[in-house]
Amino acid sequence: MKKKLMTSAVLITFFVLSVWYIHHTFFFSPLSFEQDDITYQSWTDYQRPMTLTYYDLDGGRTSYQIEGDEEIRSFFKAMKQCPSSAEGNEGEQVLGALRISSARDIVLEAYFYNDFWHVLQKDHERLEITPKLEGLINQL
Repeated sequence: MKKKLMTSAVLITFFVLSVWYIHHTFFFSPLSFEQDDITYQSWTDYQRPMTLTYYDLDGGRTSYQIEGDEEIRSFFKAMKQCPSSAEGNEGEQVLGALRISSARDIVLEAYFYNDFWHVLQKDHERLEITPKLEGLINQL
C-alpha cells in the first residue's frame, strides 16, 4: 500500500511540475496549440518571453514594442481571422513591418501595405487587413 501511495505521489508531483514548466516556459500549450499559416512553427518554438515589434515605415519610421502575453495573443488571433485578399500590387510601398520574437528566435515577420499584408518567412498569399487588426495596430 505504501509503495502505491508513494508512486502516486511521485507521478502527481511530476505531472504538476511538468504543467507548471510548460506554462511558464512556452507561450502556447501543446494541447491547445493550432499550427496554421500564421503559427506555422512547432509549439516549442514559441518560448517566453515573447516580444511583438511593429515598425511604422510610413513617414516617421518609428517602432512600437509589446511584451504582454494577452496583447500578443490578440494580434495572433486577429491575424488568423484575416481572409485572403486578391487586391494589391506587388509594387506598393510597405507601410509597416511586424516582427514577433520568442526567447530563442523570430517566429513571425510580416509586411503591411495599404490594403493587405503577408508573412515573410513563407510564400503566403496576401491577407486582408481587417478592421480588428487595423485597430490593434492603431492602438500601438
